[in-house]
Amino acid sequence: MYISYEDWRIIIKLFVLFFIITSVSAHVLNITVPAPYYQIVDDRIIAENCVYINPPGAPNLPGRKISIALPPGALVQSVSFYGSRKRIAHVAIPPAQPALPMVNDDVAKSLLKRFEYLKNEYRNSKVIYPEGYGVLLSKGGLRKYVLADIICNHFAYEPSTKTLYCTEDINVQIHYELPAQQSERAHFWQGLLNDITYDKIVQGFIHNWEQAKVWYHTDAPQRANGYYIIIPSALQNSVDTLVIHRQNQGYDVNVVTKEYIEANVAGDDLPQKIRNYLRMNMVDIEAALLVGFATDLPWRSLVPFNNLPYSPWYNPDYSPIPSDLYYAELTDHDTLSWNSDRDFYYGEVYDENMQPNGEDNPDYHADIHVGRIPFSNPSTIQNICEKMIAFDINTDISYKTAPLLAGALYYFANENNGGNARMDGADFCEQLLIDSIFERANTISLYEKAGIHPCTISCTDSLTRNNHILYWQNKGVMYECHHGNYNMYARKVWAWDDGDSIPESNEIQWPTSLHMSDVYQLDNNHPATTFLRSCLCGKPEVASLGAQLLHHGSSAVISSSRISWMTYADPGGIPYHFYERLVKDTTLSNGIIGNAYDIARTDFMDVTGFWLCAYHYNLFGDPALRQFGRFVAVEESATKNIITSFSICPNPSTGQITIRLNTPDNREIKLDIYDKTGRFVNQFYAGYLEGTDAVNIDLPAGIYFIKFTDGTLTEFKKVVVIK
Repeated sequence: MYISYEDWRIIIKLFVLFFIITSVSAHVLNITVPAPYYQIVDDRIIAENCVYINPPGAPNLPGRKISIALPPGALVQSVSFYGSRKRIAHVAIPPAQPALPMVNDDVAKSLLKRFEYLKNEYRNSKVIYPEGYGVLLSKGGLRKYVLADIICNHFAYEPSTKTLYCTEDINVQIHYELPAQQSERAHFWQGLLNDITYDKIVQGFIHNWEQAKVWYHTDAPQRANGYYIIIPSALQNSVDTLVIHRQNQGYDVNVVTKEYIEANVAGDDLPQKIRNYLRMNMVDIEAALLVGFATDLPWRSLVPFNNLPYSPWYNPDYSPIPSDLYYAELTDHDTLSWNSDRDFYYGEVYDENMQPNGEDNPDYHADIHVGRIPFSNPSTIQNICEKMIAFDINTDISYKTAPLLAGALYYFANENNGGNARMDGADFCEQLLIDSIFERANTISLYEKAGIHPCTISCTDSLTRNNHILYWQNKGVMYECHHGNYNMYARKVWAWDDGDSIPESNEIQWPTSLHMSDVYQLDNNHPATTFLRSCLCGKPEVASLGAQLLHHGSSAVISSSRISWMTYADPGGIPYHFYERLVKDTTLSNGIIGNAYDIARTDFMDVTGFWLCAYHYNLFGDPALRQFGRFVAVEESATKNIITSFSICPNPSTGQITIRLNTPDNREIKLDIYDKTGRFVNQFYAGYLEGTDAVNIDLPAGIYFIKFTDGTLTEFKKVVVIK
């Protein structure tokens, strides 16, 4: 092709102009991340404050996850990692287990088969894993704060020689651009600069907070106080009582009709218009309540696998996934985040092998708290609003903190000769009690006691449909782990055996544990904050069990819009973090349901980076609802933080635990151990300490309490040993 001299001059001018523009706007942020404290114990690496985000079958190495802040409005272009590895040990690192759907179907079998193949591939590999020193997990932000969430790979492993490497310091280089001063992006962030709504949250996890607080300093701080209700105009009057209640509490309430948004806000479709409206008003919004059935107030259905709307398994129960995270995360416009490749599929984060090579760039930090009343019947909406108001002002702590835990079996060991491990929902329930998130004396637990190889954990009563309904009285919390569908969840009973000692499909029965027709037998005067871990119970296209429980029996319901998943990187999942943030560590959530859920989702993603759970769980109910009838906060005392650091790792343990101690001055330290009945077992540390020390202890299987005293403070911590 012939190019004239004049054309060449124009091309050169454009190139020079482009170079000048990019030279002015391009920036690099350098961060040095030190390796965490670690120990090699019995062929295991124990590292503090680390996560395990590895592909199935790969060596299950710890990584350090951090959030790095960038200047307001910055747009991340690329992230690079640099370091130098040294050999530190020869150990046998086990493989990372695969994430699994909470249903034993062909998908689970294919994932387990794929895991076995990849495990062997990695085991025989002479290539160091991981090859790079880090990876970008997510880029986006939390309200005014622009964030890059990264994983630093301080540890690496050569499987064929069982050689473990460590990188003491990793240099992270983030290349970013700042928006032009008069651009729309610059105006958007300028409007957010005075916002301090999440300042307390971000101070706890931004790695370069000293830089961030300079960039984001404000002389005119203001908190978001907006409570927005988006609703079809025909239903507008049905939320009047809730509007008055929230106004009386001091919220700035705005009721916005779907029709107004559709007519006045730009967007490719109604979900994008709703998100754009929320984004335009984000500086004012703390919580948003969406009211209406799915056909009246639409969901955004997310496609987690690149260009595969029905997932690699072509099953609509897996994907697309209706998710209100799309409305809660508002940092960037769709073209930079949820649909950055600008195709028809939103939220693509995985290739078909479930590796994080997504074509889109969503963010998992919710900028506002979103809930939904999934009904379009005015009287139903009014009844739900009246119940939520009554719950919101009820301060009966004995009721509000009384849990009902119902755990069914997910998988029997070697089910259908698949070689899989046993998985029991009772274990997930028990962990909430072991970690004192719920008080055992105040808890009703129902576990599977029927059939062959039932649950061996002691409980209040056996898991049956009648017991489930009977004990759902005067309970402020209900958490279940079952196999589910849109209208029910069911137990799993190995009813008989043909003599081969292998549980097979034709030998298994599925008694109903709770059906949507049962909800009207539940105690609606004392509704429960409910988490349904079962599959499909929050399916929005139908009148689901989750929706029916919001109508009768529950104050709020978090449920799954599609097949539920779990990952061994965090088996308790979002439910564990939710109840921890709601009723135990309420410093950041203040006991508010929407706050607790959004923080829990971030907790989970920070540990696992597993997007499917972040997508499929949604909140039915008011995100501003107060679990205790008032704002609460459990703060660590300043004295405790200054005086001592007392940590146990790992916990739970398979035998040996390491206790790390830190004191600011010379103190007499004592460490005593008691069994679960409170009987004294042994004193294994007594002496004066200034600075740090570590104590290694071998314990048999069981539950223990470690008592720490330093002359001014006495503290107990629970440790669980499983062998």
